[in-house]
Amino acid sequence: MRILIVGAGIVGFNLAQELSQEGHDVAIVDKDLDRTRRISDTLDVMALQGNACLPSVLVKAGIKSTEMLIAVTEKDEINLLACFLASRFEVPKRFARLRDMEFTTNGAILSPQDLFIDQAINPPQIMVETILKFLETPGVVNVAEFADGEVLLREFDVPENAPIAGKSIQDIRSITLMDSFLIVAIVREGELVL
Repeated sequence: MRILIVGAGIVGFNLAQELSQEGHDVAIVDKDLDRTRRISDTLDVMALQGNACLPSVLVKAGIKSTEMLIAVTEKDEINLLACFLASRFEVPKRFARLRDMEFTTNGAILSPQDLFIDQAINPPQIMVETILKFLETPGVVNVAEFADGEVLLREFDVPENAPIAGKSIQDIRSITLMDSFLIVAIVREGELVL
């Protein structure tokens, strides 16, 4: 599937990494040149530096053949405008990260269809679900789910004396009794190393 991601922050980066590893044709757009360079250097995706609110930038990113747009910038307005433009280019599926509760609460004046999105993702609304996910996975420091729970993203702090510290992925599988996982990122001292 051809997927266009708007926003190359940590959410956009992880989405691009996971989706490209699943074999999807992924493009990502962000105004920040450093972010797009980092993605170009580390992932097998098309990374384009530019303003995703401009149709010309979206055309360069391949929106005319895009089957799904996922807008995950830090700004609701950018995410909404990107989805609106995607609707004009007849992109079938559009997802937007929306932080303002006014867009997503039950009493919202506008429906997702009014906003030209298929699904709004609101971090505070998923807080309770997230807390429950923390309780399900001992030792986890961050959690996320994708594809209706089919893809689980978990972040762990690994102290130097942990049984998995310094081990290969194969060794980790035997220690944890989990054979179906993928390490998508390693952060050391605040720096992304994988």
